[in-house]
Parts: sequence; C-alpha cells; structure tokens
Amino acid sequence: MSRQATPLQKPNIHRFHVALERIGVDTAVLYKALGINPDTMARENSSISMLKYLELLELAAQKSRQRFLAITMALDYKESNLGVLGYMLSNAATFEKALEILHRYIMLVSPGTFTSVLQEDSQCILTYKVRDIPPLQCSQDVEGTIAQFVVMIRILLKDDEWQPSHLYFEHSAPTNDQLKQFPFNSEVVFDHFFNGMCFPQVLLAHPLTNFDSKLLALLESQVQISPQDISSSDSLLERIGLMISAKLGNTEVSADSIAKELGMSRRTLNRRLKESGTTFNTLRENLVFHIAKESLCNSSVSITELAQMLGYSDSSAFNRAFKRMAKQRPLDYRKQHGPA
Repeated sequence: MSRQATPLQKPNIHRFHVALERIGVDTAVLYKALGINPDTMARENSSISMLKYLELLELAAQKSRQRFLAITMALDYKESNLGVLGYMLSNAATFEKALEILHRYIMLVSPGTFTSVLQEDSQCILTYKVRDIPPLQCSQDVEGTIAQFVVMIRILLKDDEWQPSHLYFEHSAPTNDQLKQFPFNSEVVFDHFFNGMCFPQVLLAHPLTNFDSKLLALLESQVQISPQDISSSDSLLERIGLMISAKLGNTEVSADSIAKELGMSRRTLNRRLKESGTTFNTLRENLVFHIAKESLCNSSVSITELAQMLGYSDSSAFNRAFKRMAKQRPLDYRKQHGPA
C-alpha cells in the first residue's frame, strides 16, 4: 500500500504574522476569510500548508492595498535572519559557491521549490520556481523570494545599493499605477517563461571575505543533503537531525514544528523517539553540542558568532549550556582541543 504524501508546509509562519500586524493588516478578518486558526499564526514555530500560505500572501496584499507587499517585507530582511544559511553563504569561498549552497538549502527546507543559475554571454540569471502552482497564484511568494535573493547578494557583496540589471516574472504585469511603486530600479519583464534576477557573470568568481573552509564544511555536513536522501532515509533520528540543523539560528526549533513538517502529531513524534531511546530535547541538545565542539576545534569562528549560529540568544546562554555538557567553558575547550 502506498504511503499518502504529506502536504508541503511553510514553517515559521509566526514571523509573517508579526509583519502583517506591523503594517496594519486586519489579521483577524484575513485569517477568517481563509479558514486559518489565528492561534496557529500567533504561535511561535507554527506552520501552515504551502498552498494556504500562498493564498494568505495574495489576499494580504489585496487587503493591505500593497501590490508589492512581499517585496517590501523581504527588503526588511537582515543578515541575522538568515541563521545557518547566512553563515554558510558568508563562509563560502566565492559568490558562485554561495549560490550552490543556496540552491541545495532551498531544496532541503522548501520542498516543491527550486533554484538554478542560467548563463548567457556575460550575464547570469538566478531563477526560482514553485512547482505545480500557476504563476498568478504564487506571484507574491515569487516576488518576495526574488527580493530576498537581492538582499542576500547585497549582504554577500557588502553593498546595500546593489541592484540586479533585470528581473523576470512568469505572472502578468501589475497596472501602470502599481508599477510606479515597484521597489527596484531594474528593468522588469513580466509574462516571461521563468522567474529570475540577472547579475554580471563576473560576480561568480568574486571572493567572499569571511571564507572559513573548516566552518563551512562543518555546517554543510549537517545541513547539505538532498531531499531525496531525507525522504528515503529509514532513520527518523537522522531526518529530525537534518531538519533541526537546517533551522538552527533562524528560530527556536520545537518538537511541535518538526512534528508538523513530518506530518505527524507531537504525541506520535515523542512516542517514536521514545521507542528509539531518546527525546526531542536530548536529540536537539546533543546535535547542537556536537556542532559546537567540532566548530570550536576546527574553525576560527568567534564564540559570539557560534552562539548566534546555534540559535542562542547571547553568548552567555551558550556558555552556560556548553559548560553543563562539557564541564568547561567553550573558550577553554577550544584552547585544549583546538589546533595548536
């Protein structure tokens, strides 16, 4: 008997809820219109189905009378919001390697979407696609994601004014009045056969100043694995470990959020973990401790940066947690076990 497919989920929806509240959208009316439980949206680490999320984005743009709502929210993105992905991108050797990391990361954390890089003459195009969804039903998500790509490139290049030369969208063009509010100065093409943003090919070889090969290897060993490997894995513990690693630094990873992404209740998740002789908190703590030890031994990342990367509110909280596990402070552990 074939196993029923688990609906794709959009995690960490709480951050989107906060953004809607901040710009004055009547979320109560919005959620009621879509049959969404307001408590789900207001709860940390909650998630909803990808289809419902796409509906929500489109209706939120209409209700707020902001045609480019998703782009506006994406442009508020900060480097700290990128979590482990941000550290992996910034520790890549070149811009091209950072794009490869971005591609694999998106495939892991957003099943049903994918990116690619097209090259033509002296230009490259970073594309984005939502599978099996008509362009008009995902226009906000596409525009917001492309805008996030722009923000990521600005962070990598340390240039807050960087703009892509061209932007391409599969969906049809907004009205002329709406286009006057378009946030970028780039040339925009609608009704195109792909979504994407254009940048000079010479950027691919651009070196990134924070390159730390040892730290990058550690992060990639935890996060970068194909979705096919995850879905075919017989080890629930391995799957959960990969999902936790992919989210470290973005949000506090909870058993509830992981259970939803696995398509099961928290009670079922806890039961399955108990059968394997562990608990969610133990699994998460051991994973974080392992990454911390390896990073302290084999990379030059600072204690403060490592704490942020692993999702701690500050270095003091990380120091306390590490000392409880290792019986010594992170700095002392590095002095004892790190390179001479």
